[in-house]
Formats: sequence, structure tokens, C-alpha cells
Amino acid sequence: MSDELLEEPNIIPIGEVEGVDTSNVPTDDLSEITELGKALKNLDESIIEAEIAVSKLKQQRKTIAEEHIPELMNKHGLKLIQLDDDTKIKVSDFVDARIVNPDEAFSWLEETNNDSIIKNSITITLGRNENQVADDVVQTLKREYNIDADRKIAVHHATLKSFCRDALDNPELAETLPREAFGIYEGQRAKISK
Repeated sequence: MSDELLEEPNIIPIGEVEGVDTSNVPTDDLSEITELGKALKNLDESIIEAEIAVSKLKQQRKTIAEEHIPELMNKHGLKLIQLDDDTKIKVSDFVDARIVNPDEAFSWLEETNNDSIIKNSITITLGRNENQVADDVVQTLKREYNIDADRKIAVHHATLKSFCRDALDNPELAETLPREAFGIYEGQRAKISK
């Protein structure tokens, strides 16, 4: 094949792709497609690199905000400090939680009469022309249509964090709270404000 595109060092030989005939595509357009393809590939690579860099920056920020600043401020009994540019740094306690062991976590919530924060979700996938079926299924789900639905039992993340914070403040609940099942992470965090 003697295509002038193949003689250019930066041009991908598109015409050689099996099942693709580019003989009727002008050379300039093939060149532009090739260059745009390279630009797209480079952008994808740059996005991946930027996302990795952002992830590293977030981890560095977390270490400073949750370890270094709280340790230094606690060492000197400080909760709030104002910098010369009027920026304020405040250290406060926080609780993060995520359910790691659903069986244990939900059992404990039920045993301690705190199961009102548990929510049930049922998801059904129907075709786009099955609106009537969707309406009917609300009333007679499995029995009439034999449609399998996924059941999801969960606690909304904000509700869970709030509940765990309150449970840790309640000596009766804190004593039996299965911290690992709830993935509880306690600490202090510095916040910057103007």
C-alpha cells in the first residue's frame, strides 16, 4: 500500500484497519482525525494523571487537617487560632461511619430499639413501554407479575453519622455499640474559615 499518509511519521495508518475503507476520505480529514484522536488520548491520560494528583493532595490535606494541626493545637490547649491574614483554624471533634458488617449492625440497631433509621428499598427494572405494569406492580408486586426485585436495606450516610455521634455520647449505647460493624472513625479535624 503506498498511501502518502503512511509516509508521515505522526500519522496512524487508518486505512489498514480491517474492514475499514478510508480510500474515499480526503487526506486532510484523515490527518485531522488522527491528530484529534491523539489529542483525545493525551487528554484522557492527563485526566488520569490529574485525578491521581488530586487524590494525593486530598490525602495530604486529610493528614494535615486530621493529624498534624489537631496534635499541635491540642498540645497547647488551643481549639481556635486566627492567623495574621484573618484566616481562622478551628479544631473540632468528628465521627465518620459506614456499615461494614450489615448483619451485626442491623441486629444491634434492632436490639437497642434504634431500627427506625433503617430504610428498605425495592428496585424493579422494567422496559420503557411497561408503564402500566409499573403502576400495577406497586399494588401487586411479586404475586401477579412474578417480577424479581432487589431488596436493599440501608441507613442513609448522613443519618448514620448523626446516629453514631449521638450513640457515642450516650453511655448506655456507647458501651454496646459494635464500632467495627459500623466502621466508626473518630477524630478531630481542622477547618479553615475567613
